[in-house]
Amino acid sequence: MHSNKLAILCDDPAYSERSQAMADQLGVSLYPVVEKFTPEDFFLTYRDGCLKLLDKELLKKGGLMVDIEPRHGEQRSWPAPKEGALAQAIGRKTRTVVDATTGWAQDSLHIFRMGYELTCIERSPVMLKLLADAFLRLEQLSWVKNLTLPVPALLPGNAIDILAQLVSAPDCIYIDPMFPPKRKKSALPKKSMLILRDLLGDDMDREALFEAALQATAKKVVVKSPDYAEPLGGKPEQSFKSKLLRYDVYVKN
Repeated sequence: MHSNKLAILCDDPAYSERSQAMADQLGVSLYPVVEKFTPEDFFLTYRDGCLKLLDKELLKKGGLMVDIEPRHGEQRSWPAPKEGALAQAIGRKTRTVVDATTGWAQDSLHIFRMGYELTCIERSPVMLKLLADAFLRLEQLSWVKNLTLPVPALLPGNAIDILAQLVSAPDCIYIDPMFPPKRKKSALPKKSMLILRDLLGDDMDREALFEAALQATAKKVVVKSPDYAEPLGGKPEQSFKSKLLRYDVYVKN
């Protein structure tokens, strides 16, 4: 992520201290308002009680946050049923999962809601701020409090380095790398993915990440891929498909 693309927007005095601290930590500018001539393209700001990421198109539309609510069709009980392609790939006997490419955390949070013990890794300083805010909000949910559930651990940094330093090997390491877009687009990607790709670029080290995951896992690596992509680690032991997606399972020998 290039810091000249990002700034902090603070248009609410209640968040002035937090916003200034975030600007200092990220080494970016802080603005009370965004003008047409403001040079940055992306902005972190506190709105509606949470941290959001905006681009200039989204300034009046509310912005993007890490959504901690279940996605459409996902059960709201805890633990949610281990159903669907992702759950099949992770497996019922799995207890501990590391998500090596957390991003917007929608798969991470689904894994958490299914009752797995989850650790999240993220290397983007921008996403780390959004994720930390989301996990604080997650801690405050009544069902999380009532069940005294530990929210996912969040580890900052490059997953290749972090996986090599894990104290104990997780049962499963989950990888959802950003693949180059399909040349002939059948549908436009979601705004959140477009912004993330614009900020971070493609994951050019995904092969190295796969090898690091295979070394670090106790049992298996699960790779999420678009249906058009070649398997990341060669032929998988198992593969579970959902609409436009595939979860390839590589079992450690």
